[in-house]
Amino acid sequence: MATTSHNIANANTDGFSRQEVRQETSFTLPEGNYVLGTGTQIQSIKRQHDELVEKKLNNSLTSNNFDKERNLQLSHVEEVFNEINSEGMNKVLNRFFNSMRELSNQPENETIRNVVKENAKIVVGDFHRIQSSLDDIRGNMNKKIALAVDDINGLTKTIAKLNKEINIEEVTDSTANDLRDQRDRAIRTLADYFPIQTHTDDEGQYVVSVEGLGSLVSGGLNQELKVGSTVKPGSNSADKGDIEVYFASRQSIHISDNLKGGTLGALLKTRNEEVVQLEKQIDELAHGLVHATNAIHRKGFANHPVPLDAQGNPVPNAAGRQVTGINFFKEPLDMKRAAEYIDLSDEIKEDVNNIATALEPNQPGDNRIALAISKLQHEKVLAGGTTTFEEQYLKSVGHIGLQAGKARINEEQSGGILAQAKSVKERLAGVSLDEEAANMIRYQNSYEASAKVMKAADEMFKAVLNLLP
Repeated sequence: MATTSHNIANANTDGFSRQEVRQETSFTLPEGNYVLGTGTQIQSIKRQHDELVEKKLNNSLTSNNFDKERNLQLSHVEEVFNEINSEGMNKVLNRFFNSMRELSNQPENETIRNVVKENAKIVVGDFHRIQSSLDDIRGNMNKKIALAVDDINGLTKTIAKLNKEINIEEVTDSTANDLRDQRDRAIRTLADYFPIQTHTDDEGQYVVSVEGLGSLVSGGLNQELKVGSTVKPGSNSADKGDIEVYFASRQSIHISDNLKGGTLGALLKTRNEEVVQLEKQIDELAHGLVHATNAIHRKGFANHPVPLDAQGNPVPNAAGRQVTGINFFKEPLDMKRAAEYIDLSDEIKEDVNNIATALEPNQPGDNRIALAISKLQHEKVLAGGTTTFEEQYLKSVGHIGLQAGKARINEEQSGGILAQAKSVKERLAGVSLDEEAANMIRYQNSYEASAKVMKAADEMFKAVLNLLP
């Protein structure tokens, strides 16, 4: 009755496993030519538990949390490149090249020059937006990784503590059912973060290991994790490093690359693969745009009068200002963090007439420079001359869309497998109130029957005693 009451009280307790009293026949007594039984005694109180079911549930939790976190993070990245609901990079780049093409039709039109400048500023601003958004996503991932490591350390301490308490309570060959349930619940939470394995070693110590890394908990001892930045003090400002995961006792080599599943594995994979690759591709796009545009623009002449010598050649410095060799975008610009540092040159910012359209001086109708820059829109200038700006950008966006779509499908599939594993676990270890109520009635009837036996025996003995004189 006490066990039934305990089951009913914990029917809604997360992770509780139904307990069952296991009975065996009591000792026997010889009675003449017969051996009479003396009833029953409690052998043990066992919880309903299956290691294979528990392992399957933990693996399902790991897979589902990996897919769920991947889907979440990739959806954030997708929003940065939403070309449908916003003015994306592809649109603003095309608008810039189209305005340059329009300028080639009217090289002297100052209004169109201003349009070119403003469109170029929008391109620069969108590069900055993308880089800033990716930095924010990356920063949030780093924060979540740090918080996850704190949670993991708390869980491993709890498991190690429970191991000690279980060992103490089971010294007398009893089973610490409730403590074992608490430990299983902590292990399930730990399985949210990465794939784990559990076993009991030759010395009877309960061990929790991370696949490919070794043990985190062994008996009453736990090994803590730690996070640290990959950027060394005094590094270049462009080196915005990420935090990595280490063993607190061994901080020479990070273990991030060994964490392949769960929430932590999803954060590390998305950050180190999709986000890093995107940043490289956007930097390449910005770097290629700057250098391809400047290489053509420097050959042209600004829309200013240029003094010529007798042979018709420009007289150096005679105009009192720079009229050729002007960069459209600011240089120098390194490949790393190019999307963050891209900007218009000071000359273009100060005067739109410094936008070169002519290949020769004092030729107001010459449009060859503007036309050449506009043709960059469809020329293969990136990836060693194998792809255009648009192809590079759409390839990057398409890859993210493909990965995000796969993550959504995987989350649905792993969610179904997890629901099935939970259902199996619930059927095995869950508390059925109807069953417990039936048990109470069964026990009540048993006690009533026993009481009647004792009452009948008592009356029989009294009857025998009354026969005596």
